[in-house]
Amino acid sequence: MKDKLNDKEEKFAVSTEYRENLKQTIHVLQEQVAITEQFEDDQDVDAMKGKLGDLVRKHEELDEQSHRLSKLLLDM
Repeated sequence: MKDKLNDKEEKFAVSTEYRENLKQTIHVLQEQVAITEQFEDDQDVDAMKGKLGDLVRKHEELDEQSHRLSKLLLDM
């Protein structure tokens, strides 16, 4: 019984972390879209490149976490 409870708690923790990761990924992608729209308006390109680079790195980190968490969920 205790093992079942621990399994359920672990699944809940992993699924919650995965869901939050997906929300963060969506937010980062929305920011990337907004920045690329600014490129089209020819605003401060150098500042946008820096911000876009930061967002791309953040997206890569979130993507790695997402893959790890989804694998954990699928293996449970």
